[in-house]
Amino acid sequence: MKTPTRLSAIVAQTPALSQLIERARELGEIDAVVRSWLPAPIGSKVRVALTRGDTLVLTAASAVWATRLRYEAPQLLERARSSLSLRHITRVQVKIDAGEERY
Repeated sequence: MKTPTRLSAIVAQTPALSQLIERARELGEIDAVVRSWLPAPIGSKVRVALTRGDTLVLTAASAVWATRLRYEAPQLLERARSSLSLRHITRVQVKIDAGEERY
């Protein structure tokens, strides 16, 4: 009977998978930080989708939440500039992700 391979061994042998897992971990940390900067009702309806160069891309659960988030964008940029990990961010892009009902 073949012994199961540990997941950590598979990840260690697959650099692309290892990079993907690390990127997901980084985005999870950024998401937690950014959402903590937002007022409670908005923070629960928003997710960090990705960072692309100097742009922080956020998704909102609906057009209403996206609009409210756009009003918060200047404050987010100000907070990002004071954060070591997000200092390079100069733009916030907001997209609607209506398919995410769990927000």
